[in-house]
Amino acid sequence: MALDITLQHITGFGASTAWTAPDLSDELSDELFSVEKGIGLSLVRLRIEPAGDTAELETAKKAVARGARVWASPWTPPGAWKTNNSDRNGGSLLPEHYGAWADRLAAFAESMQQRGLPLAILSAQNEPNWSAEWETCRWTPEELLSFIRDHLGPALAARGLATPILAPETIDWGSVQSYADAVLGDPAARDFIGAIATHGYGGAPFPYLEPAAHDKEFWVTELDDGSEGVDRTMTSGLRVAGLIHEHLTVAGVSAWHYWWIAPRSDLPVTTNGALLDEQGLTRRAHVLGNFSKFVRPGFFRVEATAQPQRGVRVTAFRNPESTQVVLVVSNHLFEEREQRITVAEVNELTPFVTTDDAPLAEGEHLFVAEGAFTVTLPALSVTTLVGNVGAAAPDGAGGASGGEGGSGGAAVAGNTGEAGRG
Repeated sequence: MALDITLQHITGFGASTAWTAPDLSDELSDELFSVEKGIGLSLVRLRIEPAGDTAELETAKKAVARGARVWASPWTPPGAWKTNNSDRNGGSLLPEHYGAWADRLAAFAESMQQRGLPLAILSAQNEPNWSAEWETCRWTPEELLSFIRDHLGPALAARGLATPILAPETIDWGSVQSYADAVLGDPAARDFIGAIATHGYGGAPFPYLEPAAHDKEFWVTELDDGSEGVDRTMTSGLRVAGLIHEHLTVAGVSAWHYWWIAPRSDLPVTTNGALLDEQGLTRRAHVLGNFSKFVRPGFFRVEATAQPQRGVRVTAFRNPESTQVVLVVSNHLFEEREQRITVAEVNELTPFVTTDDAPLAEGEHLFVAEGAFTVTLPALSVTTLVGNVGAAAPDGAGGASGGEGGSGGAAVAGNTGEAGRG
């Protein structure tokens, strides 16, 4: 497809500070949230405590100062307001406390705005279909609909807030549609909704079209790489790359979030799987940066052949406010690959490569001739290619033409044509 025929809007890439990152250092904040100095996470998911505040305020301030936006999720209302009289182990909010809990969440949103940290969106509930020994609260689709339509939405409006609501944040792909259909099917509730969301801890992503039909975005708001044991390598990094690629291309999500930014001190290091560890950013963090640093809020995904050859995956993006084009190409194989890519009207691209040897390392410029170029993909790597439509090629580099890529800015990845590579 042509570069000017766009797919989903990109709102950003992020991760959560819940329980683990109350006050990150300036150095780590630079590495995580700065586009110039780090991986440029553009979204930060905070935890709302049952009392109606957050312990992650200082980190939120540092993230916002570096260009990120914050939003927040509640894990549970106060235990005294629930059927099991506990913050933990599931239980449901008693209907007589719907109004009080909605007002507490709205007051939190208002307080964040007064602090200069306006919420990009406010979740109605983390994982309403899951009970666990930690903070959890159960809601049926009908209960969540009633809470949003009759209580949370009006509570925000009563305070003069235009903060959109995110729901349902189910734990898995298989449950999201039953909850989301209920909310989207009710016009009064739907007006309060800014995005539909799920976590990815079960089931398979699928092209759920109902949010877009109502002009709502679809988000993945939590997932880790599923590894066991300590893994700060590209083994973990490429699992994350594969998840992001699949969720963007199959489910059409507009925002994607890893789970924890930092390790949880009360859990063994082998179960943490965070973006950070005691040595700094892991390769999964840098791989996330292959997307978040270059594919900024406001970009759109554009058409590209998702898997042009065995082990290679491609996603492509364009900034509608400028001429910038970004391609993210991952090689999941233990051997180098060459990939031929057609991209008309782009003459030069700069690669940024993440491998076990180096993160986001800038490579030598690649020049497009007759609408196509070949990129060498190191084994077990993610390469982000950044270019501009219509940029002039250096003397002697060979300018782009329609060629085999056609006219109109087509961005299509194709096989190298070599035997055994398909």
